[in-house]
Amino acid sequence: MTGGIEAAGDAVTGAMLARAVEPGHGEAHEAGHGACLNCGTAVTGHYCAECGQAAHLHRSFAAIGHDIAHGVFHFEGKIFTTLPELALRPGQLTRRYIHGERAKFVSPFALFLFSAFLMYAIFSLTSHHGPEGARNKVKMNSEAIAELKKEEAKADADIAKVQAQLAEPGISANRRETLQEKLKDAQEERQGLTMASGLTDALTGEGVNNGVANTVGKAISAAAKDPEFAYYKLKANAYKFSWLLILISLPFLWLLFPFSRRYKMYDHAIYVTYSIAFMSLLFSLSMVLTAVHITHGLVTLVLILFAGWHMYRQFKDAYQLSRTGTLLRLPLLYGFACASLSLFFAFLMMMG
Repeated sequence: MTGGIEAAGDAVTGAMLARAVEPGHGEAHEAGHGACLNCGTAVTGHYCAECGQAAHLHRSFAAIGHDIAHGVFHFEGKIFTTLPELALRPGQLTRRYIHGERAKFVSPFALFLFSAFLMYAIFSLTSHHGPEGARNKVKMNSEAIAELKKEEAKADADIAKVQAQLAEPGISANRRETLQEKLKDAQEERQGLTMASGLTDALTGEGVNNGVANTVGKAISAAAKDPEFAYYKLKANAYKFSWLLILISLPFLWLLFPFSRRYKMYDHAIYVTYSIAFMSLLFSLSMVLTAVHITHGLVTLVLILFAGWHMYRQFKDAYQLSRTGTLLRLPLLYGFACASLSLFFAFLMMMG
């Protein structure tokens, strides 16, 4: 019996491999015809219902550029759909994602991961001066790249593990659906790391002055025996433990809707993650503007006002509040945000 199953499996695998290497087969495999080239399941649409692979595969020279662009920047509309919504309609984006409209948007957790590393990279490149600073900057860049490689390896291992579980024979439909959802989340996280890796390669060269970052660095250095090392450790820990800011913020957000049955902790997590991702991107923009000497008071004022408006707009639309209800809770929201940041930095200081 076992031998018969293995023989049948070998036959299916052989047929799949034969189709895969057949010249021009990728172009001829139209949606709704034949078997999936990845798992052998009969295709009834543009994508395989079992593994999600596209039914129509391109094998042209132009497809190489498409695969590179998709791997590095995740083109196909997701990033270009998500960022405008995140900047201008953040509350609607949050609510739509929570309610299940997800395929067209970048996952909030992948976007958070990308924004955190981008901020760390820009911060590292623009906050050190002099020979000692230059040496430390090289060290930090090497550490950042090594840390990113570790995260990428971990994400690849998670993806491989889920794929291996999906390949196990005899799994139930519910189990398969759960694993496919888990695989999708892991792949989106990996895409966020890929985007960060691509930007790391682009962010090279000597850093320039960053007034705000330098001021923060001096304040930390004054209380440390080894200023440069303490400054480096603070930034490294801020990146490594950035996810902790989400967990710290959740209880505070729950206090704004105590004992409410309308909102679950998952809803608060999506809200907080998108919010922190946007604020990280906005802070990265402010550091870049400072680095190119666009430091006029008007620019700073505009960024601060936009950040305040963004918090109001996201909070009001995400939780579908009235204007009065939003304005009553908004001071608490700002206060809780400051408290969360204070606790986060206190934790970083304790970590050394």
